[in-house]
Amino acid sequence: MPLPPLLLTLTARLRAFRHDRRGSVAMLVGLTFLVLLILAGAGFDFARSRQDRSRLDAALDAAVLAGAQAVRAADAKGQSDAAIRQAGMDTATQVFATVAPKVVAATAAQARFTVALAGRSVTVSGTYTASTKTTLMGVIGTAAMPYDGASQASADLSPLIDVYLLIDVSGSMALGATNADIAALQANLNGCAFACHDGQPVKNTSLDSYQWAKANGITLRLDEMNQGILDFVASLRRQEAASKRVRVAIYAFSTQLTKVLDPTSDLSKVARNLPKTPSASGESDGATLFSGIMPAFTQAVGPSGDGITTPKKLVILATDGVADPGRSWTWDVPKRALVAPFDPAQCAALKAPGGSAKLPVWVGVIYTPYLPMTWDWGYNATLGQPSQIRGRGTRLDDIPSQLAACATSGDFYMEAGKTGAIGDAMTKLFNTFAQVRLTN
Repeated sequence: MPLPPLLLTLTARLRAFRHDRRGSVAMLVGLTFLVLLILAGAGFDFARSRQDRSRLDAALDAAVLAGAQAVRAADAKGQSDAAIRQAGMDTATQVFATVAPKVVAATAAQARFTVALAGRSVTVSGTYTASTKTTLMGVIGTAAMPYDGASQASADLSPLIDVYLLIDVSGSMALGATNADIAALQANLNGCAFACHDGQPVKNTSLDSYQWAKANGITLRLDEMNQGILDFVASLRRQEAASKRVRVAIYAFSTQLTKVLDPTSDLSKVARNLPKTPSASGESDGATLFSGIMPAFTQAVGPSGDGITTPKKLVILATDGVADPGRSWTWDVPKRALVAPFDPAQCAALKAPGGSAKLPVWVGVIYTPYLPMTWDWGYNATLGQPSQIRGRGTRLDDIPSQLAACATSGDFYMEAGKTGAIGDAMTKLFNTFAQVRLTN
């Protein structure tokens, strides 16, 4: 029995569909579109995670830098090593916790910080782990893209420093500090104001010239020197770390080298132990014998440390820069040639690298200049004479260059009056030196 026409039509169409391959193209297109969609989603999620990671890296950098700054601030206050570490960690943690949520809303970043001290150097280290939530990649089961980061910042803490003040207290330092002071001395010391502090009574008094000057409010050059030390001590007190990291020693020189104070961090003790004017009455009293003073002082100072385990050392030489054999030159004419500018060769051994670390002692020089006294016969017979180093001027004109050659560098030579007060010069030398990093 023949099939009905409708059934024959359906059967024919089923056979045609079974043999038709054109539908596979549509299926392949659909599958390809799905793969491309997943790849596009992966690219989008990857770019977003890269942006998040970059922002978190910046936040971590900011945190460790802030931690390093906090460490230096704590050190400047003279805090203990434990307190310094804690300040660095607390600050870094706080900065990261504040910055990270603002730049990445889709991540849960976990950060960890450490502060390591090695000698007088500190390293603040930070790490974090985080992840960025995905969007289209969730279709294939990847809910988040994890990543991590690390950063470090280093800082140098204030070094251990020993400052040796080498103060000129020779007879010439008992001269008046200003022209007015010199004139007052001249008017009351029988017209003498140069190398005339000879212990003789002053005009119907029982006071010698030094005592008379002190009693009558005349400022002597040594007074300015000692005030400079007090001003320097005051500046150190304003730097809280100085109480832990800095020691000060005082040596005075005239005919001989005198140790006034061993290195100490007790700044009150420094202020109580100022150099005193030596006797200038004898033939050799109040002389300035650099040739014997400098070798003895070099030995007393010893080699410099690295500022980490042992103090690095700064010498501040404050002087008028004139070698003087004593009062005998007033009558022994050939000795007047010995009243001469400082010889910078006297500083060579002091500045030479020494000790196991082979580190040099740094030398700062503060020149406290003579005021030319062309009306005084003693001045004219000595410092007023022509240059001894082939200069164009007088021996007085030779002094600055000779003293500058003693200093470690141009930044470490200063002239009182031009630079400011002696205390200002000492403070500037110290602050400059404190920034110096010594290397082998």
